[in-house]
Amino acid sequence: MEGGPGKKSIRRGLPAAMRARAEEAAATTPQANAATGGELPPVSLSKLTKPDFQAETYLKETLQTVQEKNIRQFRKSLEDARKAASKNLQKNVYRNYESFVFISKEISSMERDMQLLRELLHGINEVGDELMEEDEASVLDTEEPNRIGRRRTMRMSMANQQDMFKDQLAKIWRTIRGAQRLVPFAPNRHVVGDVRNISELSPSTLQTRQKVDIVVFSDMILLAARKRRGNRSQTVLVADRSFELSNVTVADVGDASRSGFLVKIVNRAETFLFGFRSAEAKNELLLLISHARAGIFGTDAPPPLPTVSREAATGEIGAAANAEDEDAAIATQRRRMDEQLDALDICIARREFDQATDLVQQLKEQLGAATKAPPAVQRAVDAHTTALARLILADLLIPCSMRKQVSANVALLHRLGWDKEAKGAFLASRTATIKNRTRQLKLEGNTRLYIRELAIVYFRLIRNTCEWYSALFVDPTMISALIAWVRQEMAGYAAIFRRHVFHEMQRFQVIASCLNHTLAEVDILGHAGLDLKFMLDQEFFPDLTRSVRSYEARCLALLTKAVSEDNLAVVSKVSTTNYATAARLFGAQMPIVASVSKLDEVLTEFGTELRFIVRDSLYSQVVASVLALIEGVLKQFLAVLRRGSRSYAQEFALLVSTQAVVSWVIPRAAAHLDRIFGRTVADIHNLEQRLEAFPASLQDVFCQKHAQAIARASFDFVTANFSDNDSVVSDSMAPSSQMESLLQQLGGVARELDQWPLAKRSVLSGIIDCLFVQMIDPHNWESADGSKRSFGHYGVHRLVLDVHFLLRVCGSLVSKSTNNMANRVCEKALRSYFSAHHQSSAGAPNKEMMNKSWYDARVLDTMRRLGFSFPDFGKGFEHRSQQSFDSAAAAAAAVSPTPADDVEALHVTTDIA
Repeated sequence: MEGGPGKKSIRRGLPAAMRARAEEAAATTPQANAATGGELPPVSLSKLTKPDFQAETYLKETLQTVQEKNIRQFRKSLEDARKAASKNLQKNVYRNYESFVFISKEISSMERDMQLLRELLHGINEVGDELMEEDEASVLDTEEPNRIGRRRTMRMSMANQQDMFKDQLAKIWRTIRGAQRLVPFAPNRHVVGDVRNISELSPSTLQTRQKVDIVVFSDMILLAARKRRGNRSQTVLVADRSFELSNVTVADVGDASRSGFLVKIVNRAETFLFGFRSAEAKNELLLLISHARAGIFGTDAPPPLPTVSREAATGEIGAAANAEDEDAAIATQRRRMDEQLDALDICIARREFDQATDLVQQLKEQLGAATKAPPAVQRAVDAHTTALARLILADLLIPCSMRKQVSANVALLHRLGWDKEAKGAFLASRTATIKNRTRQLKLEGNTRLYIRELAIVYFRLIRNTCEWYSALFVDPTMISALIAWVRQEMAGYAAIFRRHVFHEMQRFQVIASCLNHTLAEVDILGHAGLDLKFMLDQEFFPDLTRSVRSYEARCLALLTKAVSEDNLAVVSKVSTTNYATAARLFGAQMPIVASVSKLDEVLTEFGTELRFIVRDSLYSQVVASVLALIEGVLKQFLAVLRRGSRSYAQEFALLVSTQAVVSWVIPRAAAHLDRIFGRTVADIHNLEQRLEAFPASLQDVFCQKHAQAIARASFDFVTANFSDNDSVVSDSMAPSSQMESLLQQLGGVARELDQWPLAKRSVLSGIIDCLFVQMIDPHNWESADGSKRSFGHYGVHRLVLDVHFLLRVCGSLVSKSTNNMANRVCEKALRSYFSAHHQSSAGAPNKEMMNKSWYDARVLDTMRRLGFSFPDFGKGFEHRSQQSFDSAAAAAAAVSPTPADDVEALHVTTDIA
């Protein structure tokens, strides 16, 4: 079964001799294997080559009684027969390959020759018809119907001709894919000829790019590339590009043996090089293009004959005689112009632009002087002018050209009337020159050296360009294009400068050095009459601002880390000389922590870096950055104080540090910036006054925080129970132990404050004030269920006694507002008691309320018992003499008012009842 495909291939077309050799090779196998048991069937090529061959039927008939071993031998015989047939076919192909290629070439050449011959014959017929029509038109016909018939015949001939042109284009569109897009339909457009199998070469390396066919139309040239599709043997034509015949320049490169037969086609600024197999193929293309340009195959429709009446016939014959001389002059002028156009083609091909420009000007002068200029000549002159100007523009676009060459090209374009295009090409070439010179610079890690060389290249080339432009283009209306070009190049320089200099980790010293190099080159331009400093400011100001902000962000991150890692221990003491506020608060020496020292160091370094790039335009950004750094540190101090639990020493160090920032760091930073800017930086100096109250705010936070902590740990008014309604034993009652614990903790705070240069009275008064603020809060006078808080007889006396004891012990630390809040607490508690324990319905009297003297006696007894002297309360409990105690108590009573008067005003006695 595996031999089926081989047999089919043999069957498709074996010659008789080959079949005989294959049968002979297959016949040897059964003779050699006859002794193996069972006769091996022979391979019959006659059966295999039948048109109605069926593989399954053949195998059933042949191998029905054959053993497996013989079947394998039969398969091998089929394989040998297939191989023999393949070798014979291959030999025949190799033997006849040269003949096949030769015949194919001959057929292809004959097809082209026949097509060319057909078109030539058709063209000759058309020329003959036109000549005959002109002869007939010169003789006046006496019969009007004959003239009408001739015009009808001419119109029919033109219609047939247009149909033929359409058929040619349709055939091209069918044969070449995409040709209709590049060569659309146009009146009188037709095929002149084609040259096939041409090699398109690279103009620089002479390497083959692709195989193309060139189709020459009456007004265009089409390149069709040969592309392989499917299996590699199938080739299709795909339209690659097209050129207008009036815009291209064709040059015969030569027949050098090294480079072959080459033709160069220049279309505007593009150059294409084509290689031919022989000189005949090359000459055929040149001939076709020459014929297309000369109009040999052109079919411009002749103008319609005028309708002439019989009465005007005699007048027309006389007029024709007078016009012969005029037609002869026009024909002579036309021949002269044609010769000049031919000479212009030669000059353009040889790139002799001076002579070509002279010829263009001569032709334009002749056309201007002619009374009736032929439109075809006018179009030809315009086309040649465009082609010449585009070639000159291509030369002008070449970068790094010498000034003499550039001036010559601009002058030629000016003579041709292409000033606007010359201006654009000149500026584009200068841009390319700057780019080429810039790419030659080496960046080896030294940013300053690279920017210096870059500035030299950019600004000196800009200066040279301005000088050349002024000399080449004297029209004042064109100066705006130069200014726009200068702005464009400045933007390009700024982009490169920004990419290499303004990155995140660049130091201001490097930025300043690069800016100085740039400004030095800009000054040279200023001497030449072109001041570009304002452009630099516009380009670099946003980048400088971003650099300052980036530096500010890095410094703020560094300070945030320093504050978070600071253990708030004093690291040094600094002198307060020349800082009046700090000297008044701290004396000659001021303790600072590590984060304050780091802030001062960062601000000093910040100002030192900024002095390299300092300018008035950056004043507001610099001030804003300094303010952001200082305020950022102060906000972090506030956050540290609010969160977490730290020792009194650490928190007092934080309060001292806050005051140090306001009264020492800010004046130092302001003085440093004054020296940098050379004037007083009022915004930084005003910052000290604006933040003057910030340490007090931080102190208030400290007092609120520790007032709550002391209250929770000792005398917690919120959770205390004052509903005990037992009778008061006048001699045994004393202030509660919770109040004694509260005073002991206040004493600890006071002893710790003695070691710090802080306002001790202000801190303690603030804590006491916050205690009473918490007690007077209306929410603390309600129970959890929303009912009013209850006070019993014993409970209200204990509260009033504790408050009286606190006020008497703290003495002068109690402010007037604190005393008022204490009175309100006692008053509110007594009112709550009286409202809950009014006289009963049976007329039972209320319990007796104690008076001021009783509260004073209980306080004095407790103070005498404890041997108290604030803030040493709870430190030793040593007993002192009654005389010293009485003097201390009297001093405390004289300084601090008590709420006893209010208590006395509110109590209700049994006598009143």
